[in-house]
Amino acid sequence: MPPFLSWALLGFLLGAGCHFILWEARRLSAAQRSLVGGAALAGLLVLFLVVPVLSADRRRTEARGAWWRPDSYRQAGAERTFNGVPFVWVPAGSVVTGSPVSEPGRTVDEVRRVAEFRRGFWMSRGEITREQYARLVPEADYPAETAGAGLPVTGVSWDEAAAFAAAFSNGSGGRFRLPTEMEWEYACRAGADTAYYFGADPEQLPDFAWFNENSSGGPQPVEKKKPNAWGLHDMHGNVAEWCVSRRNGEEARVYRGGSWRCPPAECRAAARGLHIPGQTTPPADTGIRLLREP
Repeated sequence: MPPFLSWALLGFLLGAGCHFILWEARRLSAAQRSLVGGAALAGLLVLFLVVPVLSADRRRTEARGAWWRPDSYRQAGAERTFNGVPFVWVPAGSVVTGSPVSEPGRTVDEVRRVAEFRRGFWMSRGEITREQYARLVPEADYPAETAGAGLPVTGVSWDEAAAFAAAFSNGSGGRFRLPTEMEWEYACRAGADTAYYFGADPEQLPDFAWFNENSSGGPQPVEKKKPNAWGLHDMHGNVAEWCVSRRNGEEARVYRGGSWRCPPAECRAAARGLHIPGQTTPPADTGIRLLREP
């Protein structure tokens, strides 16, 4: 129960009790008035103990509806800036992740699952750039001429991506992290149930993504292609984006979206990439997109 409802209920009950005591109790005998007074006092004690419990914030232990939360009124795609990085609002809703068996390029681990999000969240509008990354990780080794060119950070390991999210949270007024696979695919699809957020035809992909046929063999400046319906850019291609999820509980970490060196099939919304941290060099085409918890 949201706090404003529980406290409104308390106020109503207190008012009704006071009315009864002040007006109706005059007709009772002294013994009856004592009994009513004791019962009223016990009722107040119960209310003051129970109502705070009903009003407790259970965000860490249960999924709660979003309709009373401060951001719940926002429209999909609304923008807000955190630490100099633009974010867009991803609304509450549901999605069927994975791909149907008839989808070209499908792999066996793209199992169809239904995911429901009772709360919306903020997601960075584009991939984190080298300039944004260097603000918090000054030891990042990128050529000076690319620092301000809008190129995405590349070649980061999962641990480095997670550490950047933690550093981004410090002093920002919120908790930022990598998205889960479900969150990433929900945000990517933006209501679509096709191979790409714009439809199923890979011939249209050059309008929306940098991939192996149009990238000139390297990453390109972020946010130069058409966004999805919620205003997110480069969800297909450019750099693959780390997710916080592991593959079926295994050690391998997942990255999504495909990259500049992937064919169209590997840039689909359901496509997955896997890497085991610490065993090999991180893929050169992995980058970062952040999520802010509501």
